[in-house]
Amino acid sequence: MNMGKLKRMDQVRLIIETYLETRSIKATSRRLHIARNTVKTYLRRVRDKGGTLEMALSQNDEELSSIVYVRQEKCEREHIFRSQLDYWIKELRRVGVTKQLLWEEYRQLHTDGYGYSQFCERLKREIGRRDLTLSLEHKPGDCLQVDFAGKKMRWVDPRTGEVHSCEVLVGVLPYSHYTYAIALPSQCVSDFVHGLNSMLLYIGRLPTYILSDNLKSYVKKAERYDPEFNDLCVQLSAHYQIDLKATRVRKPKDKASVENAVKTAYGRIYAPLRNEVYHSLEELNEGIRQQLKKHNEKAFKKRPGSRDIVFKDEEQPQMRNLPSDMFEIRKITKGKVRRDYHVMLGEDKNYYSVPFQYVGKQATLIYSATTVEIYIDNQRVGLHDRLAYKDAYRHQTHASHMPKNHQEWKRARGFDAAYFLDRARKIGPYTYWAIEQVLLSRFHESQSYNSCHGIFKLTEQYSPDRLEKACIRCKKIGKSSLSLLRRILQQNLDQMEDQIDLFDIPSHQNIRGPQAYQ
Repeated sequence: MNMGKLKRMDQVRLIIETYLETRSIKATSRRLHIARNTVKTYLRRVRDKGGTLEMALSQNDEELSSIVYVRQEKCEREHIFRSQLDYWIKELRRVGVTKQLLWEEYRQLHTDGYGYSQFCERLKREIGRRDLTLSLEHKPGDCLQVDFAGKKMRWVDPRTGEVHSCEVLVGVLPYSHYTYAIALPSQCVSDFVHGLNSMLLYIGRLPTYILSDNLKSYVKKAERYDPEFNDLCVQLSAHYQIDLKATRVRKPKDKASVENAVKTAYGRIYAPLRNEVYHSLEELNEGIRQQLKKHNEKAFKKRPGSRDIVFKDEEQPQMRNLPSDMFEIRKITKGKVRRDYHVMLGEDKNYYSVPFQYVGKQATLIYSATTVEIYIDNQRVGLHDRLAYKDAYRHQTHASHMPKNHQEWKRARGFDAAYFLDRARKIGPYTYWAIEQVLLSRFHESQSYNSCHGIFKLTEQYSPDRLEKACIRCKKIGKSSLSLLRRILQQNLDQMEDQIDLFDIPSHQNIRGPQAYQ
């Protein structure tokens, strides 16, 4: 290691003494204001000679100098290392040969040679200089490499003739080269996760980890040693108990198997389907699956068997089974607990209850296609079945979430929103709308039940048909209430024409006619 100017003998002794006192390279570096690598180097030189630091301090300057000033030895070590480079690079291409093995053999012959980290760094630098590619050994079922193909596929809407472009996600198991591909609407996170789900289902087993490059749908923040993955991908990883890994930025050789699989897909999937016209994404993927079957069953050219045979015989038995339920996409949003102790899920415009003690608190909603979980301060306080989107502005309330007086009132009344909406539906769609607006008009839904009873009571004095017509007038002005509907019916406004001529003076006994002015 190049440390720049050599330290004087008194400085070397001070380094050793300070380290013996602190037992910390960092503390020694800070106290003496020198680089940590400098401290490490002088300490290593003493230890490489087989002596202890205490023994080194007991030696005279000449003896200590022969240990720590090793310029000649450094040149000899470098010469020995470089003379072996061609042999090592050739050996790394052989199956099972690793840098660790080569370094151990090297140190057996040269006990004063480079340490493992220096050995690997110098060897890597030389390989990079020669622009060589190493043959990597893959373990069966260890890795699933995925990537989006650069070229898109298409399907045509039969009704409009519109051509839809699709992204194609390709996955491969490097050991057997067993391949999967699926056409997706986009590269967005939800589509990417759906593609991974389909891929694992097709393989029928779980790899140890998934490897991809730094796709935006996969990695939120690229970093060589500790990348930050997308939240949905982290959830998928936790569900299947598999690891996530990302390649180095702009290093496609880190996932060479899937890079080659994409090129192969162009010839064995894209080309055979180039003249086919598909009218849905499902039809297109069915065509892709047929070509995948042929591709995976096609015999290798340079090794016995096929992708399918090697996968089933050697790789599949080494992999874990899929769980009983596949990963389901879960989304996260936030909302404030309203005075009626419900939180609104904005995507569906529906309301879900939490215990009334949390009114005014900020809540986090984690929801899937079937469930809604509500968290406050990292504690789950509500779990609901998700209401359908078509049932917008509905309230789902657990009785345990209601204050005691509300529970007692509801038990005594025996009514709920569903009862009133079902009764309104039998009268007509406008009455249903009017009742729905009344139910939403109060912070506490139960406080609107009397108004609903009053609206239905109007059908006894007038008729269900007239109530429906009155609700039509309410719909036009965008609001509904018991008093408004009662006034419309009392004044027979439900039976009047929709359009009123503003230039026609209405007939009234208090209005004088022209004869009064003769």
